Amino acid sequence: MRRVAEVLLPAALLGLALASAGCRSGARPWVEPEDHSVKVVSEARFLRTEQGDYVDGYLAEDEARFGSGRMFIVLEITRYVRGEWLDVTGRFTGGSVRLTLGGRAPENVPVFEVERAAPHDPKAPDLPPIK
Repeated sequence: MRRVAEVLLPAALLGLALASAGCRSGARPWVEPEDHSVKVVSEARFLRTEQGDYVDGYLAEDEARFGSGRMFIVLEITRYVRGEWLDVTGRFTGGSVRLTLGGRAPENVPVFEVERAAPHDPKAPDLPPIK
């Protein structure tokens, strides 16, 4: 019995330490990256999120998403222009930025942190040859 207690006690303490580390407010679970085709609808902006972090990026629209379809895409390199279509891969951070759009009341726009961005290259569908 004493041998079992010697083995289980350190394992239980390690489990409690890992559980408490995962409960910190700054820790977020890993989320699978998402792919989106978006249209850049603003010039590059430097904004502050509701959590107080400063982010650099663009307001973009994603026609595939339901609802408003707007997101603020955060990029390390800002070199795109308004109207350009991009294929982006990344994750929503859970935060948002507050923007005034088109003279309407300010609204919260979700922040999408981009890992990879490339110009959108639409591909023609594979059609069988005409016989």
